[in-house]
Amino acid sequence: MRPGIGPGCGPDHRLGIAAGNEAAAPALREPVDGERMNVIQAAMAEGRPTYGLWGAGPSSASAEALGRGGLDWVLLDMQHGATSAGDLLPLIQAVELGGSSVVVRVTENDPGLIMRALDLGAIGVVVPMVSTPEQARAAAEATRYPPHGTRSFGPVRRYYEAVSGQAPPTCLVMIETAEALDAVDAIAATPGVDGLFVGPVDLGLALGRGLAASARGDAVDAEIDLVVAAAQRHGLIAGVAGLGPDHAESLLARGARLVTVGSDVGYVVAGLARDARRTADWTTRFARPPGDHDSAATPAAAPTDGGDAR
Repeated sequence: MRPGIGPGCGPDHRLGIAAGNEAAAPALREPVDGERMNVIQAAMAEGRPTYGLWGAGPSSASAEALGRGGLDWVLLDMQHGATSAGDLLPLIQAVELGGSSVVVRVTENDPGLIMRALDLGAIGVVVPMVSTPEQARAAAEATRYPPHGTRSFGPVRRYYEAVSGQAPPTCLVMIETAEALDAVDAIAATPGVDGLFVGPVDLGLALGRGLAASARGDAVDAEIDLVVAAAQRHGLIAGVAGLGPDHAESLLARGARLVTVGSDVGYVVAGLARDARRTADWTTRFARPPGDHDSAATPAAAPTDGGDAR
């Protein structure tokens, strides 16, 4: 079982007390080592890469399906996805029910948005458009309680983790502008920043490579290598938004340690395109002249690959 998720790993199970019994908090037992780190931190400690999926839609059923996908985490996208603040809690709970952890890409570098995502159960945040050390510091401080940051405390979903010494959440800042590339070492040196996360399409656009070239994934290979090298120099997580499994594998081969492999929308589009190609073939194979009712019908096969047997 992955650290910090799944049955028996909720805050109240770890601490051995009834929910809402704040008076017992000072006497709580320490959680075991494996439960103190989130799944990303555990992967880094074990020297292995970590993989996730993008979740752009507001459906809890789809979020649970992503959680059951067998990867480490699901990244719920509030910047470009359809996820609103009101959707966040049920989506996080659905992913956790599926067996994965949640990272949230917040809409912007705003401490209130970061706090909300973490309070509702995200193990980390991806903060977009971080171009300066000052912006990186603001993002990092929003993920930490004083004296290491500015995060406000509230007894929501992660209350008992906070009082039991749970490791801080993971703060990943996005490198996706020319200014960020110029300041990448200073950004990486910012206390509280856990990783650099490249958005290859936005970075390509910012550098004038155009949307078509940027969307292929190879328009900013040299810049990705630069960011990965900076993360390695500073002992940080080198993350990149993969544009599919082949692209993700190539990123890992070049030193990335945290990658996204696919998305809910991408899987739906790919599956629909695959099946649409099959129906085009059926049209040719099973066409017959108007009025021809004598052709023998082939018995229908049992539904497979997503079919509905009802």
